[in-house]
This record gives sequence, structure tokens and C-alpha cells, in this order.
Amino acid sequence: MSAAGALSSAFQEVVILERDVLPASIMSRAGVPQDRHPHLLLAGGLQALDSLFPGFAQDLAAAGAVPVNVFKDVQYERPDVGALPRRDCGTSLLCGSRPLIEHTLRRKVTAIANVKVQSQSRVTEIVPAATRPMVKFENDAGVGAAIEADLVVDASGRGAPTLGLFDALGWERPQETAVGVDISYTTAVLRPGRTSFDWLNLVTLPDPATSATAGLIIPLEGGRWFTSISHHGATNRPGTWEDYLAAARQLKTPAIYNAVYKLLPPGGLRHFVFDASRWRHFERLKRLPRGILPVADSLCRFNPVYGQGMTVAAREAKLLREILDRVAGEADPIEALQAGFMSEVGALLQAPWNMGVNADFAYPTTRGQRPERYEESRQFEAALFRAVVADPVVQRAFSDVVQLVEPFDLINSPDIRQRIEAHSLAQNA
Repeated sequence: MSAAGALSSAFQEVVILERDVLPASIMSRAGVPQDRHPHLLLAGGLQALDSLFPGFAQDLAAAGAVPVNVFKDVQYERPDVGALPRRDCGTSLLCGSRPLIEHTLRRKVTAIANVKVQSQSRVTEIVPAATRPMVKFENDAGVGAAIEADLVVDASGRGAPTLGLFDALGWERPQETAVGVDISYTTAVLRPGRTSFDWLNLVTLPDPATSATAGLIIPLEGGRWFTSISHHGATNRPGTWEDYLAAARQLKTPAIYNAVYKLLPPGGLRHFVFDASRWRHFERLKRLPRGILPVADSLCRFNPVYGQGMTVAAREAKLLREILDRVAGEADPIEALQAGFMSEVGALLQAPWNMGVNADFAYPTTRGQRPERYEESRQFEAALFRAVVADPVVQRAFSDVVQLVEPFDLINSPDIRQRIEAHSLAQNA
């Protein structure tokens, strides 16, 4: 949806091929199997969507999304430093369900005159062509059709159409970095009623050396909560609410258990499993097939427990719009768009990828090759969090980086580095 909005100003027509029948109201759908679990649109994603679709944030809030000030309204608990200070770091989230966020965005996109959403259209393949690629698709009855396009954006999630095109062309597939996490998480929707706490968002992280279980509570529309417990390398998962409460009691602090033990989930428990984060390095290729552009999860799929996926997709769409504006006068704007996007998207992906992967490799069950200088990065992270607790300036920089508002280079700026080192020296004195 966000990519379609980004493209609409530069193309005569933008067609979205969607396999589901899209609901007219705010509800879950089969094509998004994890949409009954918590989703976070980080501040950087909210800003990106608001720039592409003016008024998006206002519409999302009006639809019922809950504003959460970071970190003033967030209780973020780590085993090494405890709960982070509840300071106002200058950014806010709008928390709501995935169907609410998607519905609000879809209304913005479908209001654009030259964007057409074609539902019940399951893409089967991209056919190679010398000039304009062709996308083949089928409806629910198996009746096939095809569309030629100047540009085909593969936002399919797993990138299967683009990878299939590489195979058809006889091209070598891009290198892939995979980090196996085997995350399972269990979610319930609760109605806290008059229950009141001094936080709106609660995160409890484990000590990876002794536990692989984390917990989360976030607000969503309609006066409800999502509560979710995740486990790295899980083989068992809570089957009943009593099992869920038992797992909550095993968390590092009792905060989540104390918040939910008197409540009952009206819809029962839901489960989701995620095997591995995957970065398909299309950006390392010398070129792409003409008119093909993989984006979002087709390019890089993140561990969902860190809430980065929707925000990265929105920021990629914003990058797409910026590059479109730059290449408008080029002799071959399609090729220039492909090259420009791929030359810059790697830098956009690197920081969220590193943050998630470095956290994942703290768990002994994580599979894959550790990043270079991993132990050094873990030591720096420990020092960073000690400084976050002690120094409001460092906490604000950390907040902006984690919310994908500012690049990770902000943490490495001379002033922030100096502050982190000063607090480390004071700690060791």
C-alpha cells in the first residue's frame, strides 16, 4: 500500500494485485496470518507514512489508535539495568491493531485516483521480457490473466515471484543472510476495564543466559490490550490461559503477571511461529531484471518481536518517492530508479537488521553466523544502557535510533560516544 502511494505521482496507473478479498471494515484477513498479534508502527514509520499520505497520523488517531509517549508512557525492563527511566524523549507512537493500521492506510491509498486495488488476484509468476515485464495471476476460480507494466514492485513477503524470475532467466539468486531464531509467541486480547497503571506500554526482557522468555503489553483501540509472551527456540507454548499465566510468572519481573492475572481473554489464545530473519541481498547485484523491484519483506524479513517490519516498509516507500523525484528527468527513469533504490536501501536496512540480530545472538539457540565484532558490540550495548539510565541526552538519542527516526550514526556521534564512555568510567571507578 505504501509503495503504491509512493509511485502514484510518477505513473499513469498503479495496480495492486491482492490475493485476499479485502474487508470493508476493520477486521483480520487470511493473507495476514499474524495480524491477530501485536504490531508496532514505530515513530519513524508513522512519520514516513504521514509524509506520503498527509493526515495519516491524524486519521489513525481518530480511528482509535492510542498515543504512547516514548519513554514517558513506557515501562521497559531489562535484566541488567532494570526499568529504564520514564523520560519524555520527544517522540510518540500510535498503538493499534494491524487491521486498524492497514484499514486506515488502505483508505488513504484507494482515495488516490490512479491507484487500483484488484483483489482475489493471486500472482503466479513474473514473465521475463526485453522491455516490459508481465505479471501473471489467477482469481479464486483459477482463471488466469496478465498485466504488462513498466515497473513491477514485488511486495509479496517472501519474494517468490522475483526469485522465480531469476530462475527463469538462468540468473544466480542473490546471496542471503539468514539468522534462525525459532520464535514462538502467544497472544491474548484483554479488556482491562477500570484497571489502571502508570504505563501504557510494558516490555519485560529476559537474561538470555538463563531465560528465553519475554513479555509485552501494548494498548489497542477500543480500550483493549494485547498481551504477548515470546520464546526463542520454543518447543512448547501455553495452551490455556492458566498456562499463559504460569509463563508470565516466570518472567524476570512480576509486572506483566500482576497486570493480567485477574483478567480473562474473551477470544482465547493465538499462536504464531517465526523461523528465521532473512536478508536477500538484491542490493549487492550488479543489476536487476529490467522493471523489477523487490521491497519490504521480499527484500529483508525481520524478527517480528522487535516491531521493525512495518516501519522499514514505510521508510522504503518514502525512499522510493524521493528517488522517483530525483530520476524524473533521466533518459531511462526505470533503470535509474532501480539502481538508485538499490544503492541506498542497504543503508536503510542495516541499522534495524543489526539491532535485531545482535539481540538474537545473545540466545544460545540462535542459528547462523554471528556478525563481525559481535562481542565488542554486546559490550558497547551494555555500556549504552548504563548511560541511558543515567543520562537523558543518551536516552533520547537511543529512543530516536530505536524508533528509526534517526540513523544509528547518532549513537556513534562524538558527543553521545563521549557521554557513554564517561558513564562507563564512572561505573568502573
